[in-house]
Amino acid sequence: MEYQALVKCTSEKKDVQFKTYKVPELKHNECLLKVNAVGICGSDLHMYDGHGGYDWVNYPLVLGHEVTGVVMKLGDDVHPSFLNKRVVVNPYKSCGICDFCRNGDTNCCDFNDYKFVKTPSEALRYGFREDGGMAEYMVVDSRNIIVIDDAVSDQVAAISEALAVSYTAVLKIPGFEKKSILVVGPGPIGLGVAAILVGSGNKEVHMLGVLKDQSRLQLAKNIGVQATFTSSNELVDDMFSGYDAIIDCSGHPTIPTAAIRLLKRGGQLVLVGINSVEFSVPMDQIVRGEIMIKGSYGITQENYEAILQMAANPNFPFQQLIACAVPFKDSIQGFESALNKVSGKVVIEFKEEI
Repeated sequence: MEYQALVKCTSEKKDVQFKTYKVPELKHNECLLKVNAVGICGSDLHMYDGHGGYDWVNYPLVLGHEVTGVVMKLGDDVHPSFLNKRVVVNPYKSCGICDFCRNGDTNCCDFNDYKFVKTPSEALRYGFREDGGMAEYMVVDSRNIIVIDDAVSDQVAAISEALAVSYTAVLKIPGFEKKSILVVGPGPIGLGVAAILVGSGNKEVHMLGVLKDQSRLQLAKNIGVQATFTSSNELVDDMFSGYDAIIDCSGHPTIPTAAIRLLKRGGQLVLVGINSVEFSVPMDQIVRGEIMIKGSYGITQENYEAILQMAANPNFPFQQLIACAVPFKDSIQGFESALNKVSGKVVIEFKEEI
């Protein structure tokens, strides 16, 4: 059987094509998905637009790691209960035996190969080092699929991996439900962080963007964020008493220094946005303020399963994070919309053949 896939042919800018593939014979541990929907991630955009920092990616490559679909066929050793189930795909294929895997930190698995330079972990596979899900069909290791509740729409399922990235960052803050938290950067990950905090009952969630983020900041208000700002100067008034935590999803190198001023003593700064630019922070302020800085990257199986439970709960405003959905044949249009920074996530849907 043949099917169509969206392929990034080389690392060159916008070098993508629809190509015809043939469904291979399944290995004993694999299953075949009929893809229903795929979310466009920031990393997909970087690869599509030829940005640097992705020399570890294997081209040509079928893009897409935020995938949901229906299991259509099973390898010999896959449990028959998976057949015809709606599922999502965990893009991490970890070794299962290293210390990180044994502790559940599968997003840090490098197959016991120590890295002096911290590139994305070797476990990150689908849509990066192996073909992803921007295709009518996808072959997946059965250990990487998670059955989803009928209450979770295909569109929300298609952004659930990104939401799990947001949740992994939120979990860096103990007792986040009751902390005063500033989210920096109203892109998809930042909005996901805000939606998780709001859905969890947090009453002190603020968001900081820039002037051109007005529509995204309005979406943040729509999902329940209490206050939004376009300059850190707007945050400080006579009543300002600092934040318990700041989650930076922007990756802008000025944020760590600014955040230290805005955090209470004992506060936490969680860095999610990625930038290779170096930054410096005043050591005395870190020490005297007992400020903790943490990085957060990717997802774990446990966090992904937890976010899918939230997605079935109407208290979490995840559906509102969908900016638009485009048919597979208009995938390039979807990429261009995402590049133009629409408010929320762009989803590719497979409702028709191309």
